Amino acid sequence: MKIKSVLFVGRRNAARSVMAETCFNAAGIPGWRAFSAGWQTQNSIDVHAIRTLAANGFETDTLSSKPVAIFLQEGAPEIDLCVFLDEDLPPDVQNYPAARESWKIPDPSREADQRPAYQMALDAIVARISTLVISGKLAMPLAKAS
Repeated sequence: MKIKSVLFVGRRNAARSVMAETCFNAAGIPGWRAFSAGWQTQNSIDVHAIRTLAANGFETDTLSSKPVAIFLQEGAPEIDLCVFLDEDLPPDVQNYPAARESWKIPDPSREADQRPAYQMALDAIVARISTLVISGKLAMPLAKAS
């Protein structure tokens, strides 16, 4: 059985997309794995995102910020679904592999009171992943984007 992959994409790959990758992989969805990347990556993961994940029982030791370009190279894991988490899409969205979804989770780093904003972002991500699983989209073959 071929393992399918979802790529969670955020602008910086510092908080929301990393949270989504972590939650999706922790869910242990049979036949699926998650990655995350950004089109304007940071050098490190947002400390508030790490704290929020850890406070909710998620492992954070192996998290890293990655550019989308590594998933577009030859030999990279094949991506079956791209989920965009930013309010804005990357300028080259048509070059992204696979079927696409846009969840538009607000950036918690832009909020004045960040602690609840990061928890709200994590809660929204968990809810969207649950909806994705329940929808059956992960059980059926996904059409490639044209």
